[in-house]
Amino acid sequence: MPIPAPAPARSLLLGVPKLGRRWPGVVRAGVAVGLPALAGVALGHSAVAATATLGAFAVVYGEGRAYRVRWRVVSIAAAVMVLLAGVGAAVGAFVHDATAAGGSALWGMALVLAMTVVVAVCAFVVDGLRLGAPGAFLPLLTVEISSALPALGVSVAEVTAWAAAGAVSALIVSMSGLIVRPRTPERAAVATAVAAVDTALSDGSSPGSRRDAVRSLHAAWQCLHDAALVGGDHPLTRTLRAAHLRCAATVDGVDADHASDVDDLRPQVPLPRPSIRYRLGRASHLRGRSWTIVARLLVACPAAGLLALGFGVGRPDWAVITAAMILHQGPDRVLGTYRGLHRFFGTVLGLVVLAVLSSLDLSAAVLVLVVAGLMAGIEAFLVRNYGLAMVFITPLALVLGSRGTHVDLMTVSRDRLVETVLGVAVALVVLWTVLPGSYRRILSDADEQVAATIGRLGDAREPGAVAELCRDLEFDLHASTTAAITAAHTDPAWTRDRWREHHHLHELGYRILTRHFGPRL
Repeated sequence: MPIPAPAPARSLLLGVPKLGRRWPGVVRAGVAVGLPALAGVALGHSAVAATATLGAFAVVYGEGRAYRVRWRVVSIAAAVMVLLAGVGAAVGAFVHDATAAGGSALWGMALVLAMTVVVAVCAFVVDGLRLGAPGAFLPLLTVEISSALPALGVSVAEVTAWAAAGAVSALIVSMSGLIVRPRTPERAAVATAVAAVDTALSDGSSPGSRRDAVRSLHAAWQCLHDAALVGGDHPLTRTLRAAHLRCAATVDGVDADHASDVDDLRPQVPLPRPSIRYRLGRASHLRGRSWTIVARLLVACPAAGLLALGFGVGRPDWAVITAAMILHQGPDRVLGTYRGLHRFFGTVLGLVVLAVLSSLDLSAAVLVLVVAGLMAGIEAFLVRNYGLAMVFITPLALVLGSRGTHVDLMTVSRDRLVETVLGVAVALVVLWTVLPGSYRRILSDADEQVAATIGRLGDAREPGAVAELCRDLEFDLHASTTAAITAAHTDPAWTRDRWREHHHLHELGYRILTRHFGPRL
């Protein structure tokens, strides 16, 4: 049997996948930043108004979700951003006061450790819940930016207040279409899935397009689950059902060597996500992938920060965030290595953008519009190509961290390049040397969990318990596929030896799901 292989390097490095209609989310991201910041400028707070961006980051987490659950997701993300903005500012104020009083530069390790704890906790939660991009990145970026502001005279209270203003803006902008067009997220998700299926079924379509179609179908079904439309006869459900059937009849068993974590597309409706309690409990297994990610972050972040201080840069935070962002999305060595390349070249191009901005004499209002545009660019590319997203992230972080004042471009560029190189180097060393055999434990743990859930299903008799266990089983099957892909990328020979056993376990799992629910399409 063929085993999964990484996509071609050109696709991973330069590809910008089409993910449906992106411009509404891009506009929302820019507006969520611009509204409170421009209001602040109008009220005479031009020096700090753009700090509202920290809370406005929450708007990104609502994209693609039905309004029925979007308000809750954005509210939780907004509360986290405001809290972390306050934490970052408080730690930054402590470090600034300690070093200004003549203390050692090693006081900067307090910020490094705070960032390490934040990204470790956030990465565990995000990976355990399988939330996907942007994951732990924006919470950590919030800490990093806010920690720089006390040294520029911005108090902790001001940082927190402006972040809260941005958070409120994010919630309002995210929900702005509810009254006029309450089904827009569901329609967009279904339209994206149908277009992806049409592309995948066209002559000459690539394995990547078929993979994108399956992923889009699963995302659309989850959106309809969130909107409580699955199980009825809504037109959107009928449209998605027809696209699903066309795709399932074509991709089953095709290009198995290019598998993804959602390539198991069967002629039945994907089940809703298991409970949060189940997913976090599943992630707590010490042999699983979530703890592997946390362990590597706990090694890489302090090491990158300490090296940056040793090289004499003013602040070690960029090295920490560089290492963290390469490692936080999973243990796959191949994809992590490409992510490191994205980080480096994206930072270099981002510094070029910063140089252009620094050469201009921008008013406070225009600077806010620039920040809003950068935020829109992040939303447009963060999921599609991390390297391009870094072109927008780098100047945004530096503009906000300097309150829009002119910076010493040579010093900033030098420090950021040094920290980027250190962060990438540390992350790649940790990725390839810390817990080098973890992919074996992760796959074994994932397959064992599938087998255990199948066993519990065999003993269950109550219809409610059976339905819940089936949701758990489908989640476990996807997690097992993800683990198998990571193992195949890392050690093809070892993975090939156990692939037949893994494949048979999956076939058994899906036969059981079909027996309980049948081909409900």
